[in-house]
Amino acid sequence: MQRRVMTLFAVVVSLFLLSTAPSYASETVGWKPVATTSNWSCGAYISHDVRSAVRFRACIVTNASGGAQTVLWVENKSTAYDEYIDQGRVVFESQLGGDVWCKPSNLAYGGTAGCYAPTVPVGKCSRTTSATVELKIQGVTRSATAAGQYTPC
Repeated sequence: MQRRVMTLFAVVVSLFLLSTAPSYASETVGWKPVATTSNWSCGAYISHDVRSAVRFRACIVTNASGGAQTVLWVENKSTAYDEYIDQGRVVFESQLGGDVWCKPSNLAYGGTAGCYAPTVPVGKCSRTTSATVELKIQGVTRSATAAGQYTPC
């Protein structure tokens, strides 16, 4: 009897601990317009192997409150064709929840769009980790990076 009670207790405690643990799985978000300010720091553009008219880059955005986020910035330089984006991904300050998946989308020719990861607290006067973004088109994934940035003091 005591063994059953202890087993039941162990199962209940395990379930409780699992349910209260933080979740690090990233959400999936849509694309939004891109409007930069002086708080943006972006890596170099990368042209995608499958569609050279599509180029993208990683940008880190910091704020005066000690927060930072990464944006996957995509441009379709074609003057005649929309491009289908299979998927995007942002990997940034993973331990703080700064990662995100970007929904599939059509990007109009001549269009620009950003996939914004969540803003995470890194602290004032702190350096962020570097950011990595991925863009998947027709099953081929390419990546780009942005160097870590200091948040304002």
